[in-house]
Amino acid sequence: MILFLERITGSFTWSLCVFSAQASLFSMWDHTFLCVLRQKQRIMMEGIGIATALLGVLFSMRRHWLAWIWNILSSGIYLYVFYTNQLYADMELQILFIVLGFYGLFSWNRSEQNWRAERASAKSISIGVILSLSFGLGLGYLHNQYLKDASFPFLDGALAGFSIWATWLATQKKIANWIIWIGVDLMYIGLYLQKEMWGTSCLYVVFVGLAYQGYREWSNTLKSID
Repeated sequence: MILFLERITGSFTWSLCVFSAQASLFSMWDHTFLCVLRQKQRIMMEGIGIATALLGVLFSMRRHWLAWIWNILSSGIYLYVFYTNQLYADMELQILFIVLGFYGLFSWNRSEQNWRAERASAKSISIGVILSLSFGLGLGYLHNQYLKDASFPFLDGALAGFSIWATWLATQKKIANWIIWIGVDLMYIGLYLQKEMWGTSCLYVVFVGLAYQGYREWSNTLKSID
C-alpha cells in the first residue's frame, strides 16, 4: 500500500513538473513572440514615418503647401517611434511640429503660388541661436531630472530647440532654415546611430542632401529678387 501511494505521489509530482515546464516554455514563447511583434511594428511605423518625412522635404523644396500635410503625418508617426526609443525631447518636438505644420499650411496657402524666399536678419539669427540653446538646455535639464530613462537628454533637447527654430523659419519662408537643418540633421545622424535606429539614421543622411538642394533651389528665387 505504501509503495502504491509512493508511486502515485511520484507520478503526480512528475506531472506537476512537466506541466510547470510546459507553462514556463509557453510563457517564454509568448513573451518572445510579443517582443518580435512589437519590434516589427516599430520597424513598420519607422518606415512609414521615413516615407512621409521624405515627401514633406521634397514638397518643401518645391515650395508647395502639400509639404505641411506630409510633415504633419510624419510628426504623428514619429511621435510614437521616438516614445518607444525613450527620446522624449524628440517625441515632444513632434507635437510642436504638428502645431507649426498647421500654421505653415495656413501661411503658405495664403501666399501666391510662386512666392519668393527671404533672408533672415543677423539680429533674428542671433536671437534664434540664444533661444534655441536656452530652450534645449532647459528641456534637457528637466528630462535628466524627472525622466531617468531619457537618452542623451541635453543633446536631444538642444537639437529639439534648433529644430523648432528651423521649422519656424520655414513657415516664414526664410532661406536660413535649410542651413540650420543641415547642421541639425548631421547631429541627429550620430544620435540615431547610438540608438540603433538605422532606418532613421539613413533618412537623416538623405535629409542633409535634400537640405542642401533645398537651399540651392530657394537661392535661385533670392537671386531673381536682387
